[in-house]
Amino acid sequence: MDSLRFTGLVLSVCGLFTVRFFESELFYDPLIEFFKGPYQTESLPQINWRAWSFNLIGRYLLNAVLSLFSLKMIYGQKSILQFSAVLYFIILLILLPLLWGLMYYYVPGDYRGLFYVRRFLIHPVLLLLLIPSFYMLKPNKNF
Repeated sequence: MDSLRFTGLVLSVCGLFTVRFFESELFYDPLIEFFKGPYQTESLPQINWRAWSFNLIGRYLLNAVLSLFSLKMIYGQKSILQFSAVLYFIILLILLPLLWGLMYYYVPGDYRGLFYVRRFLIHPVLLLLLIPSFYMLKPNKNF
């Protein structure tokens, strides 16, 4: 890996950390504080659905772009980037309605599904799955 690609990778990872560090300032998400407290016995807080959905999608897309850039810097293959972009889009199309359904039909005290689906959408979990997956497919390429 040459120094330009390594620098790009470091910058994209720093971008992912920055999104996580400034999540409360950058995005409207009342569930951040909700899940930090004793949420097992509480009801969901009041949520502005339009603002929350817009911010959730924005955060997902920002993390997706930074993750795709990381994959581009690590592997440098157009096919990997295209597959990953399609995968990110499909996962958004599946998990966002699922999250809305979990929010609408929640049972107080049973937030496990809501917690993990939301976490998958707002954190770059998919990147942590894709890096070793692509490495196992072609372990001798680009390293």
